[in-house]
Amino acid sequence: MAASSPLLTEAIRALEAGGPLEDAQASRAAARAAASDEDRIAHRAALLAERRGLPEGLARARRMAPWVLLGLALLVTLAGLGLAGTVVDAQQRRINVLAALVALLGAHLLSLAVWLVALLWPGTHGGGSVLGRAWLSITARLALGRGAEAAAVAQGALSLLQRARLLPWLAGLASHIVWAVALFAALGALVFALSFRAYTLGFETTLLDPADFGRAVQALSVVPGWLGFAAPDVDAPSDRALAQWLLGCVLVYGLLPRIVLALLCGGVWLVRAPRLRPDASLPYYHRLAARLEALVPATVIDPDTIAPPAHARHSRADAPLSDAALLVGFELAPEQPWPPAPLPTGIEALPPIDGSQAQRQRLLDTVAQRRPRLLVLALNAAASPDRGTERLLNDLLPLAGECRLWLLAPEDRPGNAQRWLDWMRAAGFGDLVSFTDASALQAANTVDTAP
Repeated sequence: MAASSPLLTEAIRALEAGGPLEDAQASRAAARAAASDEDRIAHRAALLAERRGLPEGLARARRMAPWVLLGLALLVTLAGLGLAGTVVDAQQRRINVLAALVALLGAHLLSLAVWLVALLWPGTHGGGSVLGRAWLSITARLALGRGAEAAAVAQGALSLLQRARLLPWLAGLASHIVWAVALFAALGALVFALSFRAYTLGFETTLLDPADFGRAVQALSVVPGWLGFAAPDVDAPSDRALAQWLLGCVLVYGLLPRIVLALLCGGVWLVRAPRLRPDASLPYYHRLAARLEALVPATVIDPDTIAPPAHARHSRADAPLSDAALLVGFELAPEQPWPPAPLPTGIEALPPIDGSQAQRQRLLDTVAQRRPRLLVLALNAAASPDRGTERLLNDLLPLAGECRLWLLAPEDRPGNAQRWLDWMRAAGFGDLVSFTDASALQAANTVDTAP
């Protein structure tokens, strides 16, 4: 079975928003396999998700996610280089450095501002990054197709990320990686072009004051200067100085911030990823927990406050025994046929009882009257032994010659015989013989009828 995960649980919730799925078998298996509401819900979701092929789709999505991210980076790179090319005079090989800087960093700074706003005010822009949300959506579509499963996985992922306040960080991680790759490619292209071709660089304007451009160049030179990029002389700048200034600005204001922020987002993701949990307060999960709880077999295992004396547990009837061999079922599963198998000659099946006080008393009266040499008590092996079972055995043992336990389990609800054996030893019934195979019934009857 596929391992359960919060994403599978939320994806199943999204699928069931359009109507409940057929889950009878999955719900019964979850009720048997898990102890807490959260584990039962996750187990059921894992079974339903496996039936819809979601685990395989998620595995494909994990493999494809890096390639989708690389594809987005390539698109951004091509768009950025194309925009930068519009500010280069191809005939005279002239570059307006300020126009080129705006073309290379403008979209980057705008997307960075949008991400920061979403980070500071969660919910303002949903995911905080168009690239990040596009990455999640495209990956889900490519891995799972255009059906309801892809939409459910995407919706489940967004729900988990928003509840854990991780959506801006994961979307930001994708966006920063894309922009870092794009800016690295743009920077490499600039270095190559400026190293092997001669360009005339400058800053010029028709409407604005050239002095303002000069002051802007000087202001932007401060931070690159910390890394060794010299500020150009605004009065008589050389092409070499302006080229180095342009490269320094792209590196400092573009590539380096994206690398640092990508590392920051990755660190936050690693720290907060364990917080990804479905919202258990939703009415959907309340209803589901109650329905699964109703399918759980009785699990009362605490003994009576005052245990009967040991001699009472093991005492047998002093009155003469009859030749009767009786089979009775106690708290069996509703789907358990009765009798559970063809019975050997000489064994009589009494009607099974459900544990009510009236039926228990009728059984005790019948056994006390018949005084059988052999009494076989059939029990539900998928259930847990409880105080009711212990009290019934203590009442029946003095009334029969030999008592044996038959642990029955329906095909779709395997039992746990070892749990019953451990309980029998702990409760003082270690001398009782138990079996799970119908063939042992014939052997028990043969032994007890032997002279």
